[in-house]
Amino acid sequence: MGSDATEQQRIAVCVPVRDESAHLTQLLDAFACQTAAPERFVLCLLFDGCNDDGEARVAARRPSLAFEVIVHRIERAPQANAGRARRAAMALGLSALAGAPDRDDSPGLLLSTDADSVPAPDWVEASAHALASVDVVAGYIERPDAPPQDVHRRVERYWERLRCLQRTVDPLEHDPAPSHPSQGGASLGFRAEVYQALGGFEALASHEDVGLVTAARRAGYRVRHDRTVRVATSSRIDGRASRGLAYTLRQRQTCPTPPAVQDPEAALHRYRVCAEARAAFARLDDDAVAQALATTSRVSMTRLRHLAAESGNAEAFTMYLLPEPEDTEEIALEQAEQRVALLESTYGCPCP
Repeated sequence: MGSDATEQQRIAVCVPVRDESAHLTQLLDAFACQTAAPERFVLCLLFDGCNDDGEARVAARRPSLAFEVIVHRIERAPQANAGRARRAAMALGLSALAGAPDRDDSPGLLLSTDADSVPAPDWVEASAHALASVDVVAGYIERPDAPPQDVHRRVERYWERLRCLQRTVDPLEHDPAPSHPSQGGASLGFRAEVYQALGGFEALASHEDVGLVTAARRAGYRVRHDRTVRVATSSRIDGRASRGLAYTLRQRQTCPTPPAVQDPEAALHRYRVCAEARAAFARLDDDAVAQALATTSRVSMTRLRHLAAESGNAEAFTMYLLPEPEDTEEIALEQAEQRVALLESTYGCPCP
């Protein structure tokens, strides 16, 4: 699909809401300030059995908004389930796209954010621009209210630097360096047909977002981690997901000592092997190429060729061949920061 066609598609912004009335005014303000034309997108608010005045607050504001707002409510589950609510919000978005009066043959674009998040003024436009050339876009999530000595922000920054190193050593055309590691539901975008093909978010208590993005990469879809698609989210520690960001921030506060993190030199070795596998993907019919990768990866040539035949692209092949290790070599954060700084200098990493 050409970029011009994609950038004119109808967009549904899907937001699950659970007792977050206090955040809805700033959310609506953020969409009232979007650079995208108001007729271009529809805001779909899925109220997850809320017990506050959020729905009334939206209803009061609705007549003054230039963009369309669709509201739906589902029965409150005993325990908050981020995946269930996000899946319902996306279903509401799909319904809105299907019912658009000016709908063409394309099903449109689906964007996901959270009620406690504030998308940048160009978030809708930047997401659509990214989706003109990829299938899924994961935006950059900031926490402007993080305290100056926030341990978790330091850890986040380290992982950003490591991702930049990865994409510098093992480049992806559709996900260029500096990239970033976030795959949070506070800023995700999908071509609607891709979201449907993936089966949507699973009804998981947490990490439904990471699971779906990982599934997209394994299925051979192009996923871009785009730093120009930006959302600010809160550093609250009383979040709705049982083990989401709020849970992690709460754990960091009770244990302020920085955690151990993956050794960047060990990570670098894996990135190099991944780069070799990616380069070999389209050339495995060459016995010399296949034998070299078989030696490096310790996987037989027959198995390598079988995996390549089943993979949609080099990224999917690399993920199946070299899955993320469950146990990694870890060192103190300060030591890791020093080591990654040396590697950045060596490889010329463009991480901001």
